[in-house]
Amino acid sequence: MDRTKLKAACTERLDALAATHKIGHQSNYANRYVLRSAKGTSVEIMFEKGGTGNANLWVRSDFAPGISTDRIEQRAYPGRSVNTLTNNKGKKVYGRHSGLRPMEQLATADLTRFTLSTVADLDQIISVLRAA
Repeated sequence: MDRTKLKAACTERLDALAATHKIGHQSNYANRYVLRSAKGTSVEIMFEKGGTGNANLWVRSDFAPGISTDRIEQRAYPGRSVNTLTNNKGKKVYGRHSGLRPMEQLATADLTRFTLSTVADLDQIISVLRAA
């Protein structure tokens, strides 16, 4: 499945499984959601739907432990690194996807960015999040 079709399928699945975040989606780049776990916990997630990049799903790291790196590519983004990068003018910058900044749970937390290759990857992550 090509990237565009994968992103569309993942967006469709997330629209069916999770509520739109109270701040809504970005029009072109990312969709923001809240997933309710089996324990009643609200779990914020953000999916990169636009552009030519990968189908990335951003999740708070403590909500998604134990997802195999053998199957799903992932990268850690420690909260301590937020606002530590500088631009070419020497000004501190956020350093993460801009769609995360207004999200209460995700803005400054330790995050994991999962790069999805299939809708089954998304389903596996959702399953773990629902158990959080």
